[in-house]
Amino acid sequence: MRPQRILAFALVVLVTGCTAGGGSGVPVTASTSQSQLVVGETRYPVGHRPTVPQLSGTTLAGKALAIHDFLGQVVVLNAWASWCDPCRQESPDLARVAKLMAGAGVQFVGLDEQDVTSHAIAFVKQVGATYPHLVDGDGRLLNQLGIVPPAAIPSTLVFDRSGQVAARFIGATTAAKLTEVLRQILAEK
Repeated sequence: MRPQRILAFALVVLVTGCTAGGGSGVPVTASTSQSQLVVGETRYPVGHRPTVPQLSGTTLAGKALAIHDFLGQVVVLNAWASWCDPCRQESPDLARVAKLMAGAGVQFVGLDEQDVTSHAIAFVKQVGATYPHLVDGDGRLLNQLGIVPPAAIPSTLVFDRSGQVAARFIGATTAAKLTEVLRQILAEK
């Protein structure tokens, strides 16, 4: 019986990435509670976009950063950790999209979750993620968001120019999906 439980646990981890939450099979909507969130992409239409608390903290570079400083730009907030395999797989894509969208009014911000700072800095350098990364050593910042299950990494939120959540990815995303979402939001007037 024990090998079966280990296999079942491994399958859950494989499907959900490094998330602590689990999927219930319930479709995600703007009004879905956290306990019903599933891995995948959710887009919120204009007029039905959630607002989340403004995050602020210290970056891996030791500088103060507040997400609301980027109002007027589209912001991509990606929660990750250097020890998370799905994060390691998606991070090079995020770095490429960040460079591609650099002059288009898009700001990327990483949210480094419960990581060893030296490992996080080395990882960021390795993948070429030149955007700022907030340090969230105790998970407090991720927990404040409310729209992402606590410890759900990787997860990505895309904020529109007014600071509302236009899209959410729970689990890893791809360059193609993220670029499509960003182009759609940038086209909004």
